[in-house]
Amino acid sequence: MCSPRGFEEIVKLKSSISEAIEEISELDPASLSLIDKSINEIEANNSDHILQIEGLLDYMYEQVNIGNWKEVRLFLRKTITIASYIKLLITLKNCNQVSSDVLKECFKIIDFGILFGCPIKAVPSLLQDCAALLNNLYNFQKNSEYKIDDNKLFDCDHDIKNIYNATDIEIIKCPSMENFYAHYIKKETPVILDNCIDHWPALSKWKDHKYFLKLAGFRTVSVEIGKKYTDSDWTQKLITIEEFIKNYIYETDGPKGYLAQYQLFDQIPELKADITEPEYCCFSETDEPVNVMAWYGPKGTISPLHHDPPKNLLAQVVGEKQIFLFSPKDSEYLYCHEDELLNNTAQVDPREPDLDKYPKYKHSTPYYCRLKPGQMLYIPPKWWHFVESLSVSFSVSFWWQ
Repeated sequence: MCSPRGFEEIVKLKSSISEAIEEISELDPASLSLIDKSINEIEANNSDHILQIEGLLDYMYEQVNIGNWKEVRLFLRKTITIASYIKLLITLKNCNQVSSDVLKECFKIIDFGILFGCPIKAVPSLLQDCAALLNNLYNFQKNSEYKIDDNKLFDCDHDIKNIYNATDIEIIKCPSMENFYAHYIKKETPVILDNCIDHWPALSKWKDHKYFLKLAGFRTVSVEIGKKYTDSDWTQKLITIEEFIKNYIYETDGPKGYLAQYQLFDQIPELKADITEPEYCCFSETDEPVNVMAWYGPKGTISPLHHDPPKNLLAQVVGEKQIFLFSPKDSEYLYCHEDELLNNTAQVDPREPDLDKYPKYKHSTPYYCRLKPGQMLYIPPKWWHFVESLSVSFSVSFWWQ
């Protein structure tokens, strides 16, 4: 039997899972019976029984990947969450000791459930709670392969001026709520907010790669592979954070890897303790929560010129980025892609605009900034933005309607 800090604490969550059966009542009778039996007879589960749960997970995975993701029935995803929890229990019950390999397998099970499942009402943070309990068993040992000076990773040329014939974006220090609303939210004007997030622990903690390795090295995330998402060879793959740091943050010769537009803080809530939702996000027209996204990658990652529907506060935590902005009024000068999936993305690269190919671009009015650690850029709805990392960079975006 595993350490009480692992198995016994995780088993205690089982009582809440029994209440969740009603949430997956649309499941076929055979699968529902398997789930019910597995929950109520956990002590009788053995390594052979895990094959049945894995078969159920494979079947559910196929079901949720048919058609449009947004149209997937929630009971299918909730089944993935519950079945992942059961698979985790069986894995822990049948191990002799919590070795590194066992932990890796456990976190792999948890993250599969988080990525493809969804919260159940009975215990919304079920798998995240399991991960937090197991993380106490993971004693990080410094990997001798990481020899690069962390401080150099965040270096960039601080002497480069705005050479793009663009208008500099205004920088203001901690504006009042009234000032921010009247002059920037209401007028839909971009601005850089300075000295507003100096209290974030992330500003110091996240510069050390060992912090991420210790907290979440075995966790699986979806990483974009390729320079930018409009390239034909761009793809995505699931890898651990340890693999991501080793192969893409420290290794610069291969393809770019970017943890982009990723809900990392829902998956690993411990990281959310290092940041605070800015009070400026309160100017919302809906009751929907603020959507918090992580952007973590090496120097040279690019988000092509595009626009998004929500309001956006982009907080720079470590490293620097250069950003171009264009008003929605300039849309006709930016040459949107004709592909329906990319109709919010422009073809022009504002760093080197090809005026022979895109002659109307000369009528646009670019705005420019170099966003530094501790600064937040307010990007109004539908404003075009092009973002390039000038060093290893970690940013957090807050989106709200």
